[in-house]
Amino acid sequence: MLAYAPHLTRAHVSIAIVAGYLDEPRALPGLAHLLEHVLTTAPLEASSNISLLTWFSQHQGSLNAHTDDYVTDVHFSIPANKLEVAALTVASQLATPAFSPSVIGAEVAAIDAEWQARQHSSAMQRLSTIATLSDSQHIGAGCRHGNAQTLGSDMRLLFEALTAFHRAYYHGGRVNIAIISPWAAEAMNRLIKRMATLFSPPTPCAPSLSIAPRWSRQLSAKLASTGNTVELLWPLPSAIARHQFIALGDTADRLNQGLLVEQLPDSITDYRATLAPSGATDAFSLTLSGTATQEQVKALAAALSERLAAFFATLSGTGPNDHDNRWQPPADTMQLAPAWFAHARRQALTRRFATPSSEHQPVTSTFAASNARCLLGNTPPPPSPHAFDRQPPAYPAVQYWCGQYGVSDDFAVLATTAWAACFVPGAVVVPSPLTAQRLARQAIVFKQENSPHGSWVIAMGSQANHAMVALLEDAVLAASKAQEGMLAQQLIQRLTPLPAAPVVWVSHRTGAAAVCNALANLASRVAIRAEQPPPTNLPTSTAIMRTLSLPGTPSQRLLLALAEQHHSGAFFQQARYDHHLGYVAAVRSGDGAPCSLGYVVQTSKAGEISKDTGSAGGKPIEEKWLAEKLQSITDALWKTSDSVLQAQLPTLTPPETPLAALVLQWQSLLTGAHQPLHRLGQQRIDSQALTNLLTQINTLGHWQTHWLDSAGHYEVNR
Repeated sequence: MLAYAPHLTRAHVSIAIVAGYLDEPRALPGLAHLLEHVLTTAPLEASSNISLLTWFSQHQGSLNAHTDDYVTDVHFSIPANKLEVAALTVASQLATPAFSPSVIGAEVAAIDAEWQARQHSSAMQRLSTIATLSDSQHIGAGCRHGNAQTLGSDMRLLFEALTAFHRAYYHGGRVNIAIISPWAAEAMNRLIKRMATLFSPPTPCAPSLSIAPRWSRQLSAKLASTGNTVELLWPLPSAIARHQFIALGDTADRLNQGLLVEQLPDSITDYRATLAPSGATDAFSLTLSGTATQEQVKALAAALSERLAAFFATLSGTGPNDHDNRWQPPADTMQLAPAWFAHARRQALTRRFATPSSEHQPVTSTFAASNARCLLGNTPPPPSPHAFDRQPPAYPAVQYWCGQYGVSDDFAVLATTAWAACFVPGAVVVPSPLTAQRLARQAIVFKQENSPHGSWVIAMGSQANHAMVALLEDAVLAASKAQEGMLAQQLIQRLTPLPAAPVVWVSHRTGAAAVCNALANLASRVAIRAEQPPPTNLPTSTAIMRTLSLPGTPSQRLLLALAEQHHSGAFFQQARYDHHLGYVAAVRSGDGAPCSLGYVVQTSKAGEISKDTGSAGGKPIEEKWLAEKLQSITDALWKTSDSVLQAQLPTLTPPETPLAALVLQWQSLLTGAHQPLHRLGQQRIDSQALTNLLTQINTLGHWQTHWLDSAGHYEVNR
């Protein structure tokens, strides 16, 4: 599968293996996940000390992998001029890897650390709830993430199991390759064929591609979660024609454009339809946010089943050639890579659904009401956002920008496009129910981003100012929610500065005053943060980040962007492998004025060791050691950077969609940079300028160390 995108400077590639954790041996939960880890961290054949992850960090690329229930995919992004060597390197490693006991042992420890950090997350709780809806005899009835206990410590056994699993599933009969790039279609097609030939053909006794039905007769289960959501799942038949599977994907896309707005009660604030959601890729999902009783959910499931069946009937009768094979990303896509990788995974799944199961399945309509399963949120409803409102004596001042700011240089279509963006510091904007879907029906794209530091919304399309005024007038403010996700990612979010006052950016002056007044009115309702007790009985995990901040001149921003690219490979290698600082190790920049560069690690060792080792200087001994080692690594990286930084140009990736161009410019305005980094142009830093910049690091640079643990405790020191 390929797509030609001439405006791209980077290629995005997915190599999907049609096998997942529901294909692994019952006695070794986590084996498929372990194989994914080992493939990306084992030494490459051409180099005894470089893994795929290290190779990509050294070549201005990024690589990740994901093991799902029926598909495992390794996906990467790379500068287009390095596509061929990157694609063949990854394909060769996946086809003929070299396992070693040391790598296997290290990745068992990494998977166990992930398990400890994520076992109480909403995503893991959802997977556990899905398992309860599976037939007790099906392998899906248990948790398959894997940890040190399930995988064990017998490296010989694991080596043999990994080898057997790889031989059975990582072959040409299960490989799906998808590329989107600026290369010509013929060149991409030739490259895909070369990659495919690296994989062995399936053995005569290779397992079947068919999917065994997993769902039991139980129709609902409680989901302990951090929010009020209901997920309705309609299990798919084990065999579906490819064009019908594509039609189901079209059904999800069209529903997300607002086609269910009129069918939902007022208590539902948002919804999302998904074909083949993670953890239940043999199902069609509709996730509803809001509040509803169990009786209301049952009635809603029946009504939606009827509506979905009628809607799908208009598509499912089409023939194999009736669907356009050209890929179109969803209208609200910012980054092409994640959307392309999700599309590639769904295309890989079509091979499994095209193979009938040997087990008998009762014939039933996909969207029959009796076929729907419910994952019910088990959290008390939150207080209404109106409870936070307080009226101060005067409206706050609103910072205001109007005009293009060069975004049409990125995408010419933006020269005739309208938009409006608003930011509120220290609170979360809560739009009225189903705002995104209602705006989609008006051909207006809506995007929102929340953080502990503030919340912004953007509307793009005709009459954007009018739509933004209506949105702000109907919205309320709520206290910023506790962050979710990896601790390292939460620390990285602190790199980017945000303003302390409300901000507006509009494309057209007409109606701008009304937007500013509506934002001032909304921002005047001060959100009172309710103190939340820290979570209890959670395993301790700690993220530590050392940051360098500079005032943010164009040269300083380019320098830190270049340092991020140059330091990533060496830091990853030293922090993760040489010194074992944690299972996460990354370098990330925060562009703006000021600009920042962060070197972050995350570990589960600090809390475990500190219980017995005591503390020194107010910090557990293990955490102090990690911080000191982090400082030692980063200091050494900067001492050896002069010649390499001078010889290179930073790879400045332009936005890949019109919405991304708007958001990048919007973020630049919010952070005080005014222009995104990619519009500064390719500027080489000459010897004298580099010397001056490195001197500024010593005179103007500000180094800090940040700590964040799984109990929510945050601290920063010089």
